[in-house]
Amino acid sequence: MIEGGPFPEPDRRYWRRRVNRHVRKARRARRFLRWAGILASNLAVGAVLVVSGASVARHVVTSSDLAVRTIVVEGTMRTTPKAVEAALSGFVGRNLVELDLDDVASAATRDPWVREASVKRMLPGTLRVSIVERAPGALALLHGAVHVIDDRGVVMGPAGPGLAFDLPLLSGLDRLQGRELEAALARGVGFLTTLHEAQPAWSRGISELDLSRADRVTMRRVDGGPELLLDPERIDRNVRAYLALQPTIARKIGEARRVDLRWSRRISILPAGDPSVTESE
Repeated sequence: MIEGGPFPEPDRRYWRRRVNRHVRKARRARRFLRWAGILASNLAVGAVLVVSGASVARHVVTSSDLAVRTIVVEGTMRTTPKAVEAALSGFVGRNLVELDLDDVASAATRDPWVREASVKRMLPGTLRVSIVERAPGALALLHGAVHVIDDRGVVMGPAGPGLAFDLPLLSGLDRLQGRELEAALARGVGFLTTLHEAQPAWSRGISELDLSRADRVTMRRVDGGPELLLDPERIDRNVRAYLALQPTIARKIGEARRVDLRWSRRISILPAGDPSVTESE
């Protein structure tokens, strides 16, 4: 005891710190239990959703209600919807949701008229197929049979009742195969396109382009007349000048057997009665 004064006030800060520690621990425990309960509830709900989703997914991919029953084909002009549907018949009855649409589009091109296709699903059981058709560009004589090729040089099929067109013929291709043949067909169609762009009316009379020689393209026309030797590097070389000179050639030379247009600024003419040049030259 200290003389002459009252007892000192006890330091309560120590006790407050101890009490506060207990309060904070209790609060943390309650907060932990609350969040643990929320997490457990969410996990339980998630598990139910996963199980339900898996059940729904199994039902969707196995349900006969989603089997392909109808194929709708759009964009046909030269081919028919039935022909494209026949190419896709293997997809009928399969589950619509499981189908790879790229596979369906690829199968549609089995029809020789179909260049490309796009496909959409229409629940519950319909495939909608929109096609882009090939445009016939020429005929090609391949190993004794005439085939129709499109405007890119792709062989569409043998010419016949279903594929008969009044188109120029590409010949001289029998020695070619594989990629060389594909390139020659594409080049031949390109020649026709260039000539048509240069002289539309005149090009409609082309009967045949002989591609058998690397140094020339031999043209024959529906109305007869001379063979025209064209430059493979520039197929329309001298064509305009030759057409302008035709009346003069007929008047001064008469009937021509062959006209060579391959040379720059020069047109060579072989009269019909001149036996000095053989057919192979």
